[in-house]
Amino acid sequence: MSDTNSTQSSAQQSLHYSLLSAFLKGTVKIPQMPENALRIRSLLRDPYTSLEHLSRVINSDPPLAAYLMQFADSPLLKSARPCRSLRDVLARLGTSKLNNLVLSFAVRNIFISKELALQKAFRARWNASLARAAWSASLTSVLPEISADDALLGGLFQDIGSLPLLAELENWPQIDRETDNLNTVCEQLSGQIGTVLLTSWKQPSHLVDCARYRNGHLASRSADTAQLYELVQIGEALHNPLKHQQLAQLPLAQQIFNDMDVEKVQQQLQEQVEVWFLLLGVKTRAR
Repeated sequence: MSDTNSTQSSAQQSLHYSLLSAFLKGTVKIPQMPENALRIRSLLRDPYTSLEHLSRVINSDPPLAAYLMQFADSPLLKSARPCRSLRDVLARLGTSKLNNLVLSFAVRNIFISKELALQKAFRARWNASLARAAWSASLTSVLPEISADDALLGGLFQDIGSLPLLAELENWPQIDRETDNLNTVCEQLSGQIGTVLLTSWKQPSHLVDCARYRNGHLASRSADTAQLYELVQIGEALHNPLKHQQLAQLPLAQQIFNDMDVEKVQQQLQEQVEVWFLLLGVKTRAR
């Protein structure tokens, strides 16, 4: 029986290696950002872009406009005057948050699968990415040298490799669709595939590193300042019950928290996390 299990495991590992090789060699086509999302992000970088022009462009993409309008009543946008239009929401969000939300929406809608098992795995991992992003952004309250916007994207991108991986599995019916096996494949390959994906999207190195070091927990710190990928590793350890024990092993966590008790650290960040959960639409509780 053990020989049979060993043979099956070896066969699965060979399949996983072949799948990774397909991405690394470029035989799997890496999806590109939707043209409209790239156009909007380009407009956001232009200091001469008017809110009226930006509103018109976003309104030409009804799903994106509807997604952004849901933040009209977000605690992050509360003020004496309510948001009554997309223009109001855009003005209140500001360039950085809007840029991140547009990118998040675009990424979420790039990868689609027809298989129910893959859809389920995709939804679970994307929701986990949103939760990781919320915890990562909240950590900037104790690490102000890293911006909340970078932390948000770093959290979203740490497991970005799982999305094209799950989409590509439609072409690999020989790989078991059982939930635990799909998660194992993602955990093994996400970091390397995510590095390829983010590099092809020309993302800055500090964001690429979040995927590159997804499973790399350094024994010591070589940088004088906190690195984004280190903060995201802490966010992952806080939101994922399977990785709670890793918190005490992370050098940056040892520097910024007096107590390595996960529950106490979570309580310290609870208020900020709840706000980010609302903004991102995370479908789970913060604890």
